Amino acid sequence: MKRALAALSGVLLGLAFPRFPFPMVALAALVPLLIALQKPGAPASSAVPPRRAFGLGYLTGLVFFAILLYWIPFLPPENVTVPFLMYPALAVMVAYLALYPAVCAAAAAWLQGRGIPIGLSFPLLWTLAEALRGTGTFGFPWGSLGYAFASMPHLIQFASITGVWGVTLWAALVSGLVHCYLSARWVAPKVTVLLLLAALTAAPYHHGRRVLRESAPFPAIDIGIVQPNVGNEKWQPGVRDSVVAALIAHTEDLAAASAGSPPALIVWPETAIPARLPREPIYRNQVQALVDSAGVPLLAGFPDGERLPDGAMRWTNSAALVLPERGIVAQYDKRHLVPFSEYFPLPILNRYDFGQSNFSAGTRPGLFDQAGVPFGVLICFESIFPGPARDLTRQGARYLVTITNDPWFGDSAAPVQHFQMNVLRAIETRMGMARAANTGISAMITPHGMVSASTRTFVQTNLVAPVELGSGPTFYTRHGDWVLGAAGGLLLLFLAAALRRGRGR
Repeated sequence: MKRALAALSGVLLGLAFPRFPFPMVALAALVPLLIALQKPGAPASSAVPPRRAFGLGYLTGLVFFAILLYWIPFLPPENVTVPFLMYPALAVMVAYLALYPAVCAAAAAWLQGRGIPIGLSFPLLWTLAEALRGTGTFGFPWGSLGYAFASMPHLIQFASITGVWGVTLWAALVSGLVHCYLSARWVAPKVTVLLLLAALTAAPYHHGRRVLRESAPFPAIDIGIVQPNVGNEKWQPGVRDSVVAALIAHTEDLAAASAGSPPALIVWPETAIPARLPREPIYRNQVQALVDSAGVPLLAGFPDGERLPDGAMRWTNSAALVLPERGIVAQYDKRHLVPFSEYFPLPILNRYDFGQSNFSAGTRPGLFDQAGVPFGVLICFESIFPGPARDLTRQGARYLVTITNDPWFGDSAAPVQHFQMNVLRAIETRMGMARAANTGISAMITPHGMVSASTRTFVQTNLVAPVELGSGPTFYTRHGDWVLGAAGGLLLLFLAAALRRGRGR
């Protein structure tokens, strides 16, 4: 029975994310696991031992991440060098990621055995574990609980204060209070917990309504996005000329359609040009002629590479700003690379071709302030982390631009999961965002996280729409992940109380 409850939590967590239309399930998704760890109403000493709790939490994680990342083995074969490796890759990822819920469950069970209610400690542990999962070389916050509510931005306007980890803590705490309510034996505690639960669920809704109702209009500028819808064939020999020619033609169409009111910036997706734009004059001259003719600045994504003194090549995933009559005035090299895709954390494996790139990380921030209004650039994977967007906002960006190349996801839930994380970046920073994706989803997101314009996936199309400008730093922008500090402080108090009680016994 306990295993069934743990597995049920995994299923509910999976149902809270795209493509399943049940984000509100996330508010109760952890309840079955909590019941498995501690039967409501039973004495604290009856909590499952930490070792068994570890297994139950691990089962929850296995089920959840298998549902969330189901698409990995089904990536289009043309996008994967060794397709059969995707099954063991999924198994390894799920086995690793499930360790985080497992450790949470074991720690919460240990605290429960020393008198700390599992409904209070577990939400703190879950939030800190998710933040830890999103840091370091193998950081992967994909599927963090707060992202489940990206399709309901009116509920999570408080992310401008707390960041995504505050949303995660809110959702986990709702599950925790449900367990506390079920565990309370007397009327007074039940009523108290019920009132707290009602306040916790109602407050974000009323806060969101007030923010949206009282918010002053944001100034806006028009941004043009070209979605070329080109697959990996662009990397084949002999096709670069046709790919670049088509990209230029699409951009000319966009410029012609908006000739009466040209956008302030045109954006091409990540690696849209399969060439080292600053170092290959034939393509650089074509792009410059396009920009001069349109009279509109262009942000273009491309792979760059330079030869080092020892003869080796240093490759980067880059974006450059091209201005009319001035050429390339600034370049950003992606700083947060995707492990096992854009580089191997173990360099010895680079001698084998698993379809990975061999990029090096950049060192400079992606702030461009040469096109009239300063904006910050995030390349693909960088947009799923709160830190880079926050840093760009603190450095003076007025809006954010994300460029990405997602065709290798295929027609799965992954493009939607990836896109929705950008909603949190917009709310956290109160910055409008323009997202240019090679195969979609390209979109404009308002500072309140509303999708004001978007494209379908796997179609060639252009988009011109307003992007709203931020008016100043938010509480979260100024103070960062203070929620994690608060959660850690409370957890230390719980730990101190548990240790004191243990010594007393």
